[in-house]
Amino acid sequence: MNKRHFLLLCIFCLCACCRQKGGAIIDLTGIGQKELVVPAESIYSSIKFIPLETHEQSILSSPNVFGMDSNNVLVWDQDEILRFDTQGKFLNRVGRLGRGHGEHGRINSANYDENEKRIYVGNMGGFIYKYDLEGNYIGQFKISENNEILQTVRFNKQLNALVCETRKYSGEGLQVNLRIVSPDGAEKGTYLVYKDHEQVSRSMTRTGMLRNTSEGVMFMLPFDDKMTLLTQQGIIDTLTMDRGNFRPSRQLCENWDYSDELYRTKYQIDNIVVTDKYFYLTVTMDKEQCDLLIDRHSHAFIHDKKYAYGSESEHLSLKGFKHVSFWPWVAFDNKAVDLLPIDRFDNDDLEVLKKTAVNDYPLNDMSNPILVIAEER
Repeated sequence: MNKRHFLLLCIFCLCACCRQKGGAIIDLTGIGQKELVVPAESIYSSIKFIPLETHEQSILSSPNVFGMDSNNVLVWDQDEILRFDTQGKFLNRVGRLGRGHGEHGRINSANYDENEKRIYVGNMGGFIYKYDLEGNYIGQFKISENNEILQTVRFNKQLNALVCETRKYSGEGLQVNLRIVSPDGAEKGTYLVYKDHEQVSRSMTRTGMLRNTSEGVMFMLPFDDKMTLLTQQGIIDTLTMDRGNFRPSRQLCENWDYSDELYRTKYQIDNIVVTDKYFYLTVTMDKEQCDLLIDRHSHAFIHDKKYAYGSESEHLSLKGFKHVSFWPWVAFDNKAVDLLPIDRFDNDDLEVLKKTAVNDYPLNDMSNPILVIAEER
């Protein structure tokens, strides 16, 4: 073998290694053209409906479930944290908005460590506030450094740590890091995951998506196609959600002047939920939305449904219900979880719900949302 052939072989091997290190690619450019639709019962072994108690101290306006174990359901509602039991009974509030001792600032993250029974509440100023389940204040610490923004935080039990997205804007552009922090606030490592030299007028900062998995934490920025997997060994794999020329730029994602174009003409990934078996994606495209259910191992499309933007009844169909469908907001291990507003149910659906709900709480138009827990097969 002469030197030229040897050099070409080395270049080929290097390129192959680079491609392998880059991970798999899922092509999203053709979604919504050949719709695949599956009912919810084909992928879930059981679906539970749990009405959350409507109490004068527990009325919810825009809630999300951020933590759950065998005894507790934790809800983040704007700048409030509320605790329910697994039958939907309201138990207590956790912390409160303010500037006094034990009070937290405006919330941009909420997390739960089910092993230590600790709740972590974060704000844009970079502070993390710690509480126990009864709502007692334990302490606080600061994560972000000078000129950094603490964008969002996710507690991961595999890492036994808080994984934080921090951003640093400067005249040179943007730098995004994933920082691992112990429950006591000690830094355990920092990883650079994105850097550019674009000068963008920033009026809106769309948070990156940190999602727990059984291996560690997956992360994706709204203006980048790469998904990063952070494990105990560091960043060991990447997955690309290829949107081709449809991927929105940083300018579209971070400047309000372009918000209409972002939501109505580009392939904006609005949400990702990760379980051991599936990726659940919601994508806004061409004045429509598309729900995607993708097998995590084969990367095959299980569900690919396009519907009008803003529709609330075109997701995974629920057996027995006429107008109510399901799409998870978050996942815990192999459980997909969502909150369904009671006003989505018509009279026929309410009758079905009364028969399938875990508890016998009276249902009416003023009730809190229905907690739905779907166990994957």
